[in-house]
Amino acid sequence: MTPRGIDLLVQAATELREGLAPRLSGAARYQALLAANAVATAAREARAAPHLARAEEALADLDLAAIRAGAHDSDSALHARLRACAAIRAWIADPRSLSAQDRAEHLPEDLHDT
Repeated sequence: MTPRGIDLLVQAATELREGLAPRLSGAARYQALLAANAVATAAREARAAPHLARAEEALADLDLAAIRAGAHDSDSALHARLRACAAIRAWIADPRSLSAQDRAEHLPEDLHDT
């Protein structure tokens, strides 16, 4: 998706959340906020897509059975790769779920602002 497309999604989410939802009540308000959250999540997913692809690619060769067996318990590089991937996924789901320190340590700079 292009940066302009992402901007349009962000604008749509903002309009739903700040323009439409406050004028509604009950189920209609809930549905408008649900749609706003879905659109905002789609925008974050599109924005983070290249970073998530790289993070997942860095994990493509994992031997899950070895991890479960504890073979990589002391592997700090693997731990860092897993944390980076998890941080991007958490940011997509809910940017507020990450502390400022987690953002600084695990997210690419262009994802820090949201």
